[in-house]
Amino acid sequence: MIERRSNSRINWKPINLLTLSLVVTFFSIQIPATVSAAELCKEGKKDLVKSFDVIHARGGFWGLMEKTAGLQDKSVLGLQTDGKVRRTVSIFEEMCEDGKTPTPELYNEISNLIGDGRMVFNMNPDRTPPKKILKSIQKVNDKAAALLKKLGE
Repeated sequence: MIERRSNSRINWKPINLLTLSLVVTFFSIQIPATVSAAELCKEGKKDLVKSFDVIHARGGFWGLMEKTAGLQDKSVLGLQTDGKVRRTVSIFEEMCEDGKTPTPELYNEISNLIGDGRMVFNMNPDRTPPKKILKSIQKVNDKAAALLKKLGE
């Protein structure tokens, strides 16, 4: 692949093409293929609702805080967090219904928010200190509030 000339110089052209093709391949794997607005609304909406339903089926953040010793008196935060996360999903749904096109970036932000919320439920209340659970829920709440503010809510 590397050609050597008589004067011991390396021909960089094949190496540059190889490097460029590797970079293009890397970014094409990292960045999802462009999806149509209709597909993003249909599949994205279904995915976000399903992901949020996993949190809701477990009692939401409020339910987790009510079940965790030492967090019952702070469970209003869980109720607020449940509402904010659900509101982000509702905004995405409304955008689709109103004919506005939500961006893939918005979908990813909401999906990551829900993913962060689902990670909280991986903490075992019997083995995880209540302060750590509270801090994790507060982070999700703050992230949801920032996203809602960005969306004009």
